[in-house]
Amino acid sequence: MTLILSDKQVEALIDMNEVVDCVEEAFRRQGLGEVANTNRTRSGGYNSVLSVMHATLSYLGRGGLKAYMSSKAGTRFALVLFDSADSTPLAVMGAEAIGRFRTGAASGVATKHLFGERSGTLAMFGSGRQAMTQVLAVSRVMAVEEVRVWSPNPDHRKAFARRLVAKGIRARVHDTPQKAMEGAQVASSITSSKEPFITDRMVKTISHFNVCGGNVPERSEITSDAVGLFGTVVVDDLPQAKLEYGDLIQAARAGTFRWESALELCSVVTGKRVPKGKTLFKSGGAALEDVAVASMLYDKALRSGIPYPSVELV
Repeated sequence: MTLILSDKQVEALIDMNEVVDCVEEAFRRQGLGEVANTNRTRSGGYNSVLSVMHATLSYLGRGGLKAYMSSKAGTRFALVLFDSADSTPLAVMGAEAIGRFRTGAASGVATKHLFGERSGTLAMFGSGRQAMTQVLAVSRVMAVEEVRVWSPNPDHRKAFARRLVAKGIRARVHDTPQKAMEGAQVASSITSSKEPFITDRMVKTISHFNVCGGNVPERSEITSDAVGLFGTVVVDDLPQAKLEYGDLIQAARAGTFRWESALELCSVVTGKRVPKGKTLFKSGGAALEDVAVASMLYDKALRSGIPYPSVELV
């Protein structure tokens, strides 16, 4: 039988502490050669785009794929999880919450291994649902003394700060990105900006930056000159980065960044590569993260004793 989990059921099961640990282990296992990750592919239709990404995690004995359709009506996500030993389809689940939590968790893992300090101030650029999981994940790997919030819409950033305060996280709203960056040691950005707004002047005092907002070549949150100030640039998946990550593609064209110098997060998590100087993590979302989290949620759902719906697909 194949388990069916809605997005609401997934969100009721998901916990950021568990997701951070799960995603960290997935990258560690990738560094040991126990993960096969495949680039995202896209097919465009009439006013719509279908995106598909998949991975096999041999250490779990599972593989899966996430697909999502984007149109004027919004974006809808679905994930299919398989047992790689006997090809059984184990679960079909909504994947919107999985995407939010695994993206945040990747930033948390990167912050743990690239920043490495026990505490600090976080500058947060963006105020949507993805921004919340960024803060939650970073706060799992270090004590966040304060979140300095900026996003383009004043009402949104104020509301976001109030939500953080309600969770017991000290937050302060700022009118410009420059002011939000002042005094921060770590930053995360996850916006829909088409043009870069993070400049070289803004990042001079930052120690670590998670750049998570775009995965198309035409978009960037950070200028090429700013990218050039980071001693170490790390990505979640290098082949995918070369195809999609506009922040780095544009910096490479400008000559402020070389692909040969980029590290994959898995190599840092395993200790095979050691970051130097100011660090930047460019995240676009890798399928291995989705499949690892989905596998963990599947096991958790079975242990819960809740009679989730299931169907006979084969």
